[in-house]
Amino acid sequence: MTAWPRFKFYGTPDIFMAAARDVLAGRVHDGDDVARLENEVCRMTGRRHAVAVPQARVGLYLVIREILARTQRRKVILSPYTIYDVVNMVVCAGGTPVFADVDPRSGNLDPITLPPLLDDDTAAVIVTHLHGMLADLSAISALCDTHGSVLIEDVAQAFGGRWHGRMAGAVGQVGIFSFGRAKNVNCFFGGMVITDDDTLATTIRTAIRQWPEVATAVLAKRVIHCAIIAMAVSRLVFPWLTRHLFRRLALVGERTGAALFSTERNPIVRHTLPVAWHCRLTPMQARIALTQLSGISTQQEQRLALARIYADGLRGIPEITHPESLPGAEDIFLGYAIQVPDRLACQEHLLWSGLDVVIQHIGNCADYDVFAPFQRHCPQTRHVADSVLILPTYPGYPHAQAKNIVCALRSYFAQQPENQ
Repeated sequence: MTAWPRFKFYGTPDIFMAAARDVLAGRVHDGDDVARLENEVCRMTGRRHAVAVPQARVGLYLVIREILARTQRRKVILSPYTIYDVVNMVVCAGGTPVFADVDPRSGNLDPITLPPLLDDDTAAVIVTHLHGMLADLSAISALCDTHGSVLIEDVAQAFGGRWHGRMAGAVGQVGIFSFGRAKNVNCFFGGMVITDDDTLATTIRTAIRQWPEVATAVLAKRVIHCAIIAMAVSRLVFPWLTRHLFRRLALVGERTGAALFSTERNPIVRHTLPVAWHCRLTPMQARIALTQLSGISTQQEQRLALARIYADGLRGIPEITHPESLPGAEDIFLGYAIQVPDRLACQEHLLWSGLDVVIQHIGNCADYDVFAPFQRHCPQTRHVADSVLILPTYPGYPHAQAKNIVCALRSYFAQQPENQ
């Protein structure tokens, strides 16, 4: 069986060639491409303002800081099933994170859990569209409107998705995109804040303007790091070396193996934004992002085709919980996130079958000791965070390989005791 990796970077190899040319020619900081990228994102989303930021989380911090100052409120409701730095951005901005439980079908914020948490001190609600699945924006938006709270869409994993025809990020008052290395628009790191709020856009742009652009040396280091990973999951290297390494690390246990590839296993609390994050997106990164925007729809169709293979092929297995799209949602399925009772054993079976899949590394922030002052009992989040196994959906992943995963999973669950 020919081995295919669990993920691949978007935009390769073109983005590496473009970065190398600009670094060697000294053009990293030349051009008006950041403004061009902002204008194009405005056109795509229908928003008046798009402000480029060095990372999506930095954009989130700047947005929350302004909202807190404007409203004189302190609470920010969010899902605990997210990267821990999303929580940290609330803390850094001077807010109080309030965790709300998730919908077990998607892992996204469940609007049913919001009414008891919303009050006159709630400044904002952050909705994260995890795994490319859109949350119930209509219900959550209505609740925010009732309490005068700002709806912030974290679209880091769902760029290109739509809610009743409107692009994800353009439904709430603020949308935040990520152009990080693991996203479907990849310029190594970076992001964008979109809004129709003139004052908010001006405030964020003013803050960003005071920071220097990302240094060439920092970018070059990031590019090299990404190139090494890209080579490791390439067809030249992965079947012969990397897949054996992945399998070995996974089989020695989640705490030992998966931890080596995740920044989420050792959460920390931040009270101030790291100085190294005070920077601006470079024209080189904007040029790289611009070249990828035209391919969003085609890539989405390819991911949806793979998602349908998994959904159709795994239907009827009671142990598997499938991601469920909401009416009116056009999800992008950045990965196909199923939930299984013992994901480590399930992953082990697939790995021994020559099929590379990964458990979701994001945990339940509401259970982290570092966030003890904000802890809440979120049982659905705890269950989802312990159950998600991500099946590959990236463009170019063979349909035959997806069908092999389906067969292997059906075989695995057919062998399980009936009472499991």
